[in-house]
Amino acid sequence: PAQRSRYGQNLRLIDGGGMAAGSGHPGAHVVLTGQQEAWQQGGGPGKYWEDKPNAGYSGTPLWKLHAERAAALQADATSGAVKIPDGFVKQDGDWFWSEKRQVFWNIQDRKFYVWDIHAQTRSELYEAKTYELGIAVGGMCHERASQVRHVIVRDLAKAAQALRMSIEHLDRPCAMYALYEGHRGGSSGNACADFCAKHLHGKLLPKLAAFRGYWEDSKLEATMRESFEELDANFAERNPGATDGCSAAVALVLGCRLVVASLGDIACTLCLRSGETAKIVQAHAVPDPDAEDEESEDEEDGGGPSAASTAAPKPPIRWTRAFGDLDFKGLGSTPRLVATPDVKVLHLQHKHHGFAFISRKLYASIGGGTAVSTVFRRSAGRPRMASGALVDAAVQWLGQVEPDCGLASVVAFFDKIESPDDGPRAKRPRTETLQVRLRHILLKHRECKSTVDKVRNKQVKRTRGDAERLLRAVLEECDGDREQKVFTQRCRDLSECQSCLKAGDLAGDLGWLKRGTSAATSAGKLGEAFEVSAFGLQVGQLSDLVDSDQ
Repeated sequence: PAQRSRYGQNLRLIDGGGMAAGSGHPGAHVVLTGQQEAWQQGGGPGKYWEDKPNAGYSGTPLWKLHAERAAALQADATSGAVKIPDGFVKQDGDWFWSEKRQVFWNIQDRKFYVWDIHAQTRSELYEAKTYELGIAVGGMCHERASQVRHVIVRDLAKAAQALRMSIEHLDRPCAMYALYEGHRGGSSGNACADFCAKHLHGKLLPKLAAFRGYWEDSKLEATMRESFEELDANFAERNPGATDGCSAAVALVLGCRLVVASLGDIACTLCLRSGETAKIVQAHAVPDPDAEDEESEDEEDGGGPSAASTAAPKPPIRWTRAFGDLDFKGLGSTPRLVATPDVKVLHLQHKHHGFAFISRKLYASIGGGTAVSTVFRRSAGRPRMASGALVDAAVQWLGQVEPDCGLASVVAFFDKIESPDDGPRAKRPRTETLQVRLRHILLKHRECKSTVDKVRNKQVKRTRGDAERLLRAVLEECDGDREQKVFTQRCRDLSECQSCLKAGDLAGDLGWLKRGTSAATSAGKLGEAFEVSAFGLQVGQLSDLVDSDQ
């Protein structure tokens, strides 16, 4: 048998004559290892192994090692001995260059730099910061809005990785949201809006990845303008003679900065926590739709439109800036449109509640910023509910929706905004919820993988829009019900998940959901988006509308 000694060495015990080891019997002795025998014969370093229980360690206290290391670094700094980073070779003067990292290093300040192509100078390499900023985003297009597209990229860094690019030097969160409202297209859609929705990020991401220094506000503005102009030129090259065009509103979030680029007449509204709203950028249309809103307010106060405004001739196209519309971009075109956007950079503060991109027809139908502020207040931080409520309000006001109505919106809510000037925050113990228990209401539509209502044993024929409208109505009912009796009743009446058949207040109960749950569980079948939403809730809180994998 083998036994582990207290010194960490293996001792082989041989029992001679049945006596216990170490009992004094001549047949009982200790057999040494080869290294121990070498030490015993004087051929090995140091003393015998019995006197060296901490072999291989100096015995110096850890605090003393740290102090010696700090003293050595300080001595190197004062003596002028500078260690050149690995992989860097001398280029000229105080500069060293790494071909692998594509980075400069300066021996004087010992900082890393990158080359700025536009400024033709070296800029300090920027290390990205992560801000404690929560963003909830949702979009809604009416089912008859055939010329409208919206794009929501919640993690732009992952999108860049998929294209084999890196934007790890940009502050977090890093996201992009866009709304494209087409015009002059056919009933089958709008080629310009489709092209812009698919290719804008392909123009923007290479520019963001090319420069790894700090992105000044002016540099961000110039990059957005270049991306828009290149995209328009690319559309003209691939679609010569196309007459359809589109307006666009694009938001780029980099840490605590919001970059908004606008082209056309999409309403870009900033909402404050005080309930006020403000225009982020001006509309590009004739007559100015924002000016028309101001004139209507003046008329209510007793004023009236001027004679010059009523006699002004109607232009052949009301947009002054837009993607596409190639027949109005030639040298002799009257008017001549351009694709250069207005760009504005906002530094987010606690007073900022969120923003909304709203198609012009929808914005005019609901009555402007006052209605947007009301929807923001009633939606309680649920962007999909807010964007859908804006569309519902426009439909209710218009009464009859045309085949190409152009009703769409993208809404974003901000939470936990911190300023870089606030200084370091006190550390709080980090706790992570491992499992939650929740109830849900499931409504299917005809675009689902399974269109069978297993509770009522019938085929589901409703559209996605109808399903969302039903759930938004349920949310509005439940917001004023603290005892959650309405949720239980609506779950029994509407839900198409068999969990609604459970007794009492367990109607809709999915049991305990663990993080990273496997697809074998009932909750796991609902998908990643469902899990993210579930673990983001507080106890007793209702979520926004969530798309599941069922």
